[in-house]
Amino acid sequence: MAALTIENLKKSYGSVKVLKGIDLDIEDGGFLVLVGPSGCGKSTLLNTIAGLEEISGGDIKIGGVSVDGLHPSKRDIAMVFQSYALYPNMTVAKNISFGMEIRGLPKSEIMATINEVAALLQIEDLLGRKPSQLSGGQRQRVAMGRALVRDPQVFLFDEPLSNLDAKLRVDMRTEIKRLHQRLKTTIVYVTHDQIEALTLATKIAVLKDGCLQQAGTPDEIYNNPANMFVASFMGSPSMNLMRAKVSEEAGQFTIEITSGAATALTLPVNGIADLQAYVGKSVMFGIRPEALTDPDGSDKKHGAEIVTRAAVIEVVEPAGSDTFAVARLGGIEAVARLRADAEVEAGQTSSLAFNMTKAVFFDPETELRIR
Repeated sequence: MAALTIENLKKSYGSVKVLKGIDLDIEDGGFLVLVGPSGCGKSTLLNTIAGLEEISGGDIKIGGVSVDGLHPSKRDIAMVFQSYALYPNMTVAKNISFGMEIRGLPKSEIMATINEVAALLQIEDLLGRKPSQLSGGQRQRVAMGRALVRDPQVFLFDEPLSNLDAKLRVDMRTEIKRLHQRLKTTIVYVTHDQIEALTLATKIAVLKDGCLQQAGTPDEIYNNPANMFVASFMGSPSMNLMRAKVSEEAGQFTIEITSGAATALTLPVNGIADLQAYVGKSVMFGIRPEALTDPDGSDKKHGAEIVTRAAVIEVVEPAGSDTFAVARLGGIEAVARLRADAEVEAGQTSSLAFNMTKAVFFDPETELRIR
C-alpha cells in the first residue's frame, strides 16, 4: 500500500488537451473515486497512473516516488478492467495464479494464495470452472482475485461494475467496500455513476472537460459543492437549481423565486455573508430534494431553519421508501422528496418544508459557490 500524489498532471493528444493540470492526492489506504461525465478525462487519468498513457506534463508519485517514465510492470500496481480481461481457455484458479506462475513462485505458495483469495471473495467453488461458465458478477470477482494476488501498492479499477445488472452492481459495491475495509488497500476507482462514488469513496474527485472541479470527502462533495456542475452532477435526483432575486431589509436577506406570471415565492436566508454583494441581483438558489419535503418529514434537528410554503404538486412518483413530487415553486419546477406515506396528489396545493440550513447559492455568471 502507498499514498498516491498527482501534481499538475497534463495530457494532450496533439493540440487536444485532455487533462489540464490535475492536482490530487490520496492517503495510504484511501479509496479515491474519479467521477464525471463521459469524455471528462477520468479514464485517461487512470491510464496515466497505470503507465498505459504517457503524460505531457506534471508528475505522478506512488509512495512518494515518481513513476514518470516507468513501465507499467515496474509501478507495483494492479488493474481491474470493465471487460474482466480473463483468459477464456483457463480455469478460474489458473486465471488467478497465472501471474504468480510467470514470476516463478513455489507451487505451495501459489496454492495457499489462491485459496486465501478465493475464500476472501467467496469463489472457492468456482476454481475449476472456466470464464464462459460464470455469471458477470462471478467473472468480476475472479478479475479482482487476479489483482489481489499481486499484493500491489495501488489497485486501479476502471468502471468494473458497468457491465452488471442493477442488483449485481449493488451487491458488488458492497463486496468492494467490504474488501477495502478488510485489506486497507489504496484504491483509485473510475466510474460515471455518482452513487458508486458516494458509497465507496473516502475521497471523490469530480472531473469535467479535463479539469478538476472539486476533490473532497463524499460529505463535502454532496453537501458543500464548489460550483453548479458539482451540485447538479452529484446526487439522484440532482439538486434543484432556481434563479432567485436577493433582497435585504433590516439586516435580513430574502430571496424571491418567480417565473412568468406565477406568484412569487419568498424565502428567508441566514448565514450567507457574501449575499450582501448580490442585493438587488440574481443568484442561483440550490436545494436538494431531501431538504424540500412534507412538514412531518422535515429535519427536526436543533438549529435547522425550516420554512413552510404552499406549492402546487404536478406529478407524484412513489418510489417505495420515498415519494418524489414534482412541484411548482414560483413557477419553476422542483423535485421534493417526501415520506413514503405522505398524502399528496397531483393537481393539489400542498405545504412543503424548506430546510434553509441546507440551501446553497451560486453566482449565475461564474457558477461558483457564494459562501
